[in-house]
Amino acid sequence: MTVRCSAPAAAFLVALGSAGPAMAQANWDLPLAWPAENYIVKNAQRFAEDVREATGGEVNITLHPGGSLGFKGPEMFSAVRDGLVPIGDMLLNQQVGENPLLGLQSLPYLIGSFEELQEFEAFYRPLLDEIFEQNNQKVLFTVPWPQQQIYTKVEIKTFADLSGIKIRSYDKSSTEIFDAAGMTPVQLPWGEVIPSLAAGAISAVATSSPSAVDGAFWEFLKYGYPTRQTWNTNITSVNLDAWNALSPEHQQAIVDVAKKLEPEFWTSAQEVDAAQMKILADHGLVNGDLSDELRAELRDKAAPLREKAIEGMGPKAAGVVEAFQNR
Repeated sequence: MTVRCSAPAAAFLVALGSAGPAMAQANWDLPLAWPAENYIVKNAQRFAEDVREATGGEVNITLHPGGSLGFKGPEMFSAVRDGLVPIGDMLLNQQVGENPLLGLQSLPYLIGSFEELQEFEAFYRPLLDEIFEQNNQKVLFTVPWPQQQIYTKVEIKTFADLSGIKIRSYDKSSTEIFDAAGMTPVQLPWGEVIPSLAAGAISAVATSSPSAVDGAFWEFLKYGYPTRQTWNTNITSVNLDAWNALSPEHQQAIVDVAKKLEPEFWTSAQEVDAAQMKILADHGLVNGDLSDELRAELRDKAAPLREKAIEGMGPKAAGVVEAFQNR
C-alpha cells in the first residue's frame, strides 16, 4: 500500500528534523514579523543561541525576521498550531480571531503601567498556557512591548485636537478607543504602516518607540505622545508535535533557557523604550506628553468599551480581571 503525504504535512515532517532515530537533530524555522534589528528579534536570537548550546547543538532554531517566510502577524497562531512552522513569534492581541481571550491584556486602560503589566502576567499566564495547549502549542516565553504611544503630524493639546485624525490601529481594542476619541482608525498590520504613511493614507500611528525607530517616523511625523491605552506582549510558542519529538532532556533544557531569559527580556523592553525615545528625539521628533485632563477623558471613553469586552469574553476573562484588581 502506498501512503501519500500532503505537501504541508511533508514539509512539517522535514521541519521537525527529529521524526525518526536517524534524524536526531531538530532544525526549527522561527518566523517573525519584525525587522532584524528590533529587540524582539534580538531576544529571540539570544534564545536560539542558548538553546543550541544547552542541547549540544541538537536543537537548532533559525530566525526569519521581517516576514520573510510569508506569514503575516495575525496568521502566526494558526501557523504554529497547524504545523506550518514548528515554532513562531506572535503579537498576542493580533490573534483574537482565533480566541477573543488572547486580547484580554490589551483592553483599553485595563492596565495602567509597566509594573501593573508584570503583575497582570501572574494571573493571565495560566490561562494563556491553557489556551495554547488546547491549540497544539506550548508557550515558551513572553516579551512585552514598551508603553503604547500615538505618533502624529500635529500637536495634541486637548481632546478636541484628536478629532478626525486618521490613525493606524492594530487590533479591535485600539480601533474602538480611537473611534470613541473622535479619530478615524485604520487597522493595519505593521508591514503596511510605512507605505500608508508615505501614501498619505494615514497621518498618525499607534505603536511603541521601537517600531517608531524601525519605521524612521521622523521622516513622516513630528510628535509622539505616551497614551498607554493598551499594553501588548509577544509570545513565542512551539508546536506540540515538534515539542513531543524532542527527548525529555532537550525539552527540560529549553524550558530552563526560557525561564532564565524571560525576566531579562522583560527588562529589555524598558531599556529599549528609553533608548529608542532618545533616538527619536535626536532625529527631531518631539517626545511630548498628554495633559491629565486628556488622559482622564480617554479613560472615561474606554471604560464602557472595556467592560463590554470583558463580559463578552466570558467568566474566565472576568475571573482573571477580578483577581488582578483585587490583588
